[in-house]
Amino acid sequence: MKNYNVILKTLFLVIILTSLTNCSTKEDEIVEKQRIPQFSEADLSIIHGDLEKSWKITEVINDFYDPNYDLEIDLPCLADDVYTFFNTQNEFTVDLGFDKCFGTNDDGIFKADVEIFDGELMIMNASEGHTIYLRYSRGYMNETGTAQGVSIRFYTLAELSENRMVFYREGAEFVGEYRQALVFEAI
Repeated sequence: MKNYNVILKTLFLVIILTSLTNCSTKEDEIVEKQRIPQFSEADLSIIHGDLEKSWKITEVINDFYDPNYDLEIDLPCLADDVYTFFNTQNEFTVDLGFDKCFGTNDDGIFKADVEIFDGELMIMNASEGHTIYLRYSRGYMNETGTAQGVSIRFYTLAELSENRMVFYREGAEFVGEYRQALVFEAI
């Protein structure tokens, strides 16, 4: 019986010690995550390749996607577009592919005959210093100019390498935790 009590006490002690050593705090988890960094004007050379560089959007992250919103954009209409960034200007060009983002609206009142695109890179002050932002505007207009719409959004650079860049909208503090983002890959 004495051995039985010793075994139970030892087992109980092992379980208690194991549970105490396996506990982690929220601070431990934050240390493992990478905060979204700030980017400088020098980082623009990675985006434009010191002359010009072309990219494609390979992923659209949008936790707030609403298919009933006329100006909603998703990946299928962006996947065949080519974005070319230049070292001489903050603007960039887009060669729109065959898949358009806007067509005939649900009411059949108009057809979006022309897609409008405009965008630029800019260095702006963030809460912790300057960083790179992307102004991304996309919209439509019919031939007669009587129906049109445009969505203008600002994204902050979160990830940048020679082959991949990610611009996100507000709400993210750590790399990879995006609720709205555009993911580009170099081509």
